[in-house]
Amino acid sequence: MTTNKLRYELKNGVLACDGMQILTDAGNGLELELDVQGAGVFITARAMETPSQRLEWTLGKIESVDCFMACHLEDPFWMIPETGHDVGTIHEDTQCLLARRENGSYLFLVPLYSEDMRFVLRGKDGHLELVGDTADVYTVSKGGLALFLAEGEDPYTLMPAAAASVTKRLGEGQLRCAKSLPPFFDFFGWCTWDAFYNEVSHEKVREGLESFAEGQVSPRFMILDAGWQSTHSTVTGEERLTSFVANDKFPGDLRALIDRVKKDYGIEFFIAWHALMGYWGGTEGKSLDRYGVRDVIRRLSPSLNRNPKICDWQGQIAGVIPQESAGQFLHDYHAYLKDQGVDGVKVDNQAAITYLSDGMGGRVKMCNAYRKGLASSTSDHFDNALIVCMAGATELCYDWPTANVTRTSTDFWPDIPASHGKHIWINACVSMWVSEFLHPDWDMFQSGHPMGSYHAAGRAISGSSVYVSDKPGMHDFDVLRKLVCTDGTILRCTAIGRPCPDCLFRDPTCEDVLLKVFNFNAHGAVAGVFHSQTGEKATPRLSGTVSPSDIPGLPAGRYAVMSHRSDEVRVLGPDDYWEISLERCQWEIFTLVPLHGNTAVLGLSDKYNSGGAIRELRDEQVRTRFHIRDGGKLVLYADRAPASVTIEGEPVECEGGHANTFAVQIPTAGEVSITWREN
Repeated sequence: MTTNKLRYELKNGVLACDGMQILTDAGNGLELELDVQGAGVFITARAMETPSQRLEWTLGKIESVDCFMACHLEDPFWMIPETGHDVGTIHEDTQCLLARRENGSYLFLVPLYSEDMRFVLRGKDGHLELVGDTADVYTVSKGGLALFLAEGEDPYTLMPAAAASVTKRLGEGQLRCAKSLPPFFDFFGWCTWDAFYNEVSHEKVREGLESFAEGQVSPRFMILDAGWQSTHSTVTGEERLTSFVANDKFPGDLRALIDRVKKDYGIEFFIAWHALMGYWGGTEGKSLDRYGVRDVIRRLSPSLNRNPKICDWQGQIAGVIPQESAGQFLHDYHAYLKDQGVDGVKVDNQAAITYLSDGMGGRVKMCNAYRKGLASSTSDHFDNALIVCMAGATELCYDWPTANVTRTSTDFWPDIPASHGKHIWINACVSMWVSEFLHPDWDMFQSGHPMGSYHAAGRAISGSSVYVSDKPGMHDFDVLRKLVCTDGTILRCTAIGRPCPDCLFRDPTCEDVLLKVFNFNAHGAVAGVFHSQTGEKATPRLSGTVSPSDIPGLPAGRYAVMSHRSDEVRVLGPDDYWEISLERCQWEIFTLVPLHGNTAVLGLSDKYNSGGAIRELRDEQVRTRFHIRDGGKLVLYADRAPASVTIEGEPVECEGGHANTFAVQIPTAGEVSITWREN
């Protein structure tokens, strides 16, 4: 059966592409479906017998696998990566699988969902299996659209092509690159969660913002996280939303707080937290009776029953708004918040729908209803200023028409030392695929934490927004100033932070390998290097190299490369490398800028993402012009000294360094012009 330009064929249990075997020993019930984009092929899975809530198919064995990187659900909310050499061992709830074959090609598999059944991969007895589940004993299915599969020579181009095919097939969403980002995304922010947890109040918010103002690094957006809502504890122990109005810790409701923080502290974008179904335990039907709230028992899938703590902190029963009322609930809630002065929402606990759909039509239909309602409501009321959170399940990753920000890892855990290196690795790996649909958010951190600079370095090269959860008086303003410009903006990269090829199939949290994450700026690239074994049993020191060849898509040529921590600059070609050695909990950032006529503008060395400070660079015969985003120490590389440097037409002094480097102290943001001496 020929399906597209690459001639995929499934016959006698063998899936082949252009005559080359991909899968063998495939079971019954699988059929191929044309990919109109031509990137790969879709596979449908149909039960041969009676429809059921849960179904299983043998997908087969991938031929000649060298290594793999897969992302699976650690719990219902978050994906985490795993690496290895035998795909037959992958975790039960695997939602994407990238395998490198021995011939050097890459195979990418993405489980999908049909009208009423969601699919995942798992390894069993050396084979891959497809597992479908409706998560509702009253909703049975015979299967449907189950998987997308594609093969290519480069994983960094294979995934965007696969995402275009998946988006086209699902039909309603848009890719990340086709959607705009909310206006707060390029500003520095503050979240109240780790600062106050549920004890947040009007006065504590004021205290927190006053503390930033004293250090003269103030957030331009803030997230009022959990703890502000009116809730009620039921006889079964769960907390449910009882009203749209804030609780009594916020006299005058949210309007009084919002008016004050915008007037007194320069907050431009105020974002309010809420759970998708109201609160952790859902919505109280007696208080909010117009939405038809039903009591639903939490029913975790077999693979997630290993995580009973969910019921400990969320309760056994939730007040769930049915799919037909979900959109109205969200519109009403957001209209109220908008009237209070709220500019956007962080909507949490989204994947809870996947285990609260018993008797509600199943997880796929419930997710679709809530996703559509949330997209419509935030578009109408907040101009799409939405942070999607705790939404790692398949149905909440794809098919968003307007939303464009999602958390890509579990929380920043200040009191778990081993979590810090893992946090950076998880975000980089999950971003490889999820970023094709939604822009990753790498979560908050605390600047004054012992690992504050480590997390700051990760956020600086992530392409994500940057916001902290500092407690009042517990800031590291040196760290913050390396992230935040004088005008409150951040030097965000132009793309998405992803693992470099030489560590893509390694687990740096337990293997003796450095994690390297690359990204791009308007003029050049950046690479963050991390010793990711941050627990007590970490290897004391790890070594590796950094090279322009580590960065996929970077044009060949010679680059001026600057180390952030040492200020050293070297020139590297495609085959050259810089040796680096890091101790436990250490990091480094390298800025790479192409040489033009033996000159390069490396950016502000007192910022983590130095090159991100340079915009609109024009190289002329004897002059280089650009816009610089902030004041600070501008570093230049050249084989000759500048004859003059001006900022907004005013001359500034240039100091010569060593090895053809020059430093210019720039007083403010503006237009810079460099005139070079003749050789």
